[in-house]
Amino acid sequence: MRALARLALLAWAVATLLAAGWALSQHPFAAPLTERGLSEARAALIRATAAQASPDWLIPRIEAALQADDHPMLQVLSDLARDQGTVLPAALDARLREALSPGAWRMMGDCGACMMDVTQCPSLTLVAACTLPFELSPAGDAAALMRQGHAWAAGGDPDGIEAALATLGLAATAGTLATAGQSLHLKTAATTLRVARRADALSPGMSRALVRAARGPDPARALGGIAGDLQRIAGRTSPAEVLPILRLADDPAQLRALARLSDAAGPDTTRVLTVLGKARALRLMHRLTDMAMLAAGLIALVIGQVAALIGAAAQMALRRALRPAPVRRVPPPLRYNATALISRP
Repeated sequence: MRALARLALLAWAVATLLAAGWALSQHPFAAPLTERGLSEARAALIRATAAQASPDWLIPRIEAALQADDHPMLQVLSDLARDQGTVLPAALDARLREALSPGAWRMMGDCGACMMDVTQCPSLTLVAACTLPFELSPAGDAAALMRQGHAWAAGGDPDGIEAALATLGLAATAGTLATAGQSLHLKTAATTLRVARRADALSPGMSRALVRAARGPDPARALGGIAGDLQRIAGRTSPAEVLPILRLADDPAQLRALARLSDAAGPDTTRVLTVLGKARALRLMHRLTDMAMLAAGLIALVIGQVAALIGAAAQMALRRALRPAPVRRVPPPLRYNATALISRP
């Protein structure tokens, strides 16, 4: 029976080693991650958001947003506390309600400041809500061209990128009938990027990509992918949330990833990004492939078997080292009978 057990263990170790070799030959770690399905990703995002947004996490951030007078952040955190069923301290809850119910005059004043000068707008949400409606009209593109023409006539340094985007927006508006409305996506993207650039809402990587697209031989084609991603984000969230989400994108590829995140999270996209952060939220959109999980399990099994073999060998060596040395038995000395020797003939 002992020999049969040893044979079975040897066969299991060989089979595991062969299976691990086959799995590694499929290159499972060349692309170990795969995109989750949208429903699976949404469930993972909701679970992670609910686990993270505990009262200990939520209350200090509400206090910080109150001190900074960050109205959009306060709205997100207030909605999150309500949906999570988090009971806030009475004093903090009163301050939060007061901050979220500003007077109409203040709202009109902030919106007017945004429309007059987008760089003086208190938040990107107000930029999108107050400035974009005008900028999306042909008058907005015309005003941008006039502004750059004024700068050139005064001997200043006109912004060629803004002029190119405004021209592209006017061309897309003029081609609306010819393209059955398809060029409106391009118009929306060009205007959003133009406003985001003025509001300093573009990362350095997105700014460089925008410059390359606007100065390229075919700006409309170069901006097509960005236009589609912005349209997806606006459709899943709201136009007011596009600029804050756009600000998080380091390059067009990450903007595409954020667009897919908005496909999964929908109206909760801003909430998910606020609670989890960009990096963690985007990681949750992926999972390990089945082949990578199988290979990792087989490798762990082989390592476990090798460790068990090394441990058994070390135990045997230790037993031999600690075994007491055998005692050598010394034979007794020979005794001679002198009388018998003398009497022997």
